[in-house]
Amino acid sequence: MNKLRTRKILFSLITILVAILVAFSPALAQQNSFYWDYVNVNIDVQNNGDMLVTEEQKYVFTSQYSQQRYRYIRLHKVDEIKDITVTENNQVIPSTTGIKNNYIWIRWQHPLKAPESHTFLINYRVIGGLHTKNKNTLVYWKAIFAKRTAPIQNAKVRVNLPEALAGKVVDFRSFGVSAKSRQINPTAFEFIANQPVVPEQELEVQVTFPKDVLNIPESNWQREILKKIILFLPFIFLLLGIIIFIIRSKLLKNQS
Repeated sequence: MNKLRTRKILFSLITILVAILVAFSPALAQQNSFYWDYVNVNIDVQNNGDMLVTEEQKYVFTSQYSQQRYRYIRLHKVDEIKDITVTENNQVIPSTTGIKNNYIWIRWQHPLKAPESHTFLINYRVIGGLHTKNKNTLVYWKAIFAKRTAPIQNAKVRVNLPEALAGKVVDFRSFGVSAKSRQINPTAFEFIANQPVVPEQELEVQVTFPKDVLNIPESNWQREILKKIILFLPFIFLLLGIIIFIIRSKLLKNQS
């Protein structure tokens, strides 16, 4: 009973802490001079397995701040990210990119006279971003990013699949911040955060379908992992053999 009571108390404290963070997210935004009114992410999966991603980010600047914006995208379990553009009001904003610490960064500048808001569209193509697992292929993407110092008041992610996958999705779900998941039509799925997304929180989405429908080749990063596993298999078997030999020797010694 004491253990159960302790767990209930801990759970209550965690709930209260989360509520406090959510309640004070506007205050945190004020300290940072800006926050995101919303971030909407649209993921269009292509027949060849590429993902065309559009991020619509509305910044609200409450006081004067740097005119330089950044977006960091982790390159873990991705072959390449290319075709990057940044626009505002249908006008292309010059941007630069680079890679550091397994992240690709996007940087752009814009005039700012706070208080005011700016809505940017960030477009890019993800190559080799789909995951192959057993007999399935997964769209698995950290759409709402955690690498932030300000909150996102509203977050929404939509995944659009090719028509060939209509009615063939095995599963769809989200991870990270609590979100409502729903199927809009046979090829579209939507995930909406139930609360503001505070810094260091993220929203990952996953949509699973049979891999034999599109016959997408396995990504380079997955092939590399498989090569490493095959390379180390002899050493693993050797280690297991040594462990079994030692255990067997000790058992025989104890029996004698």
